[in-house]
Amino acid sequence: MRLPYDDRMSSLAEILKLRFASHGAGELDATVHFNWPSGGCTLGIHDGALTVYSDAAAPDPELVLFFSDETLAIDIFKGEKNPVDAFMAGDFRSNGYILWVFQTLAAFSNPLPPDIEK
Repeated sequence: MRLPYDDRMSSLAEILKLRFASHGAGELDATVHFNWPSGGCTLGIHDGALTVYSDAAAPDPELVLFFSDETLAIDIFKGEKNPVDAFMAGDFRSNGYILWVFQTLAAFSNPLPPDIEK
């Protein structure tokens, strides 16, 4: 399943690289696509390491996270919005694998550096 892809490196991908915590990823071994109406980004979490795919040749994802827009995704992964509240409002959903959703959230739990605006 090929998903819409934004060729430019998204702001979300930059936040995710900063927040990646291999200890939080646990045994998660997946390619995850973060999707919103105007674009998206695909990341791989394998063997406790993060890969950010920067071209349309990214592998097909096992997990897709859908957001109403990129700003909401950034706010969730910066810790400014509650993912459960966003889910209940219909602004955040996945293609299934609810346990992977929680593992994915945990994989991006490192604090942001102090020079990154909240």
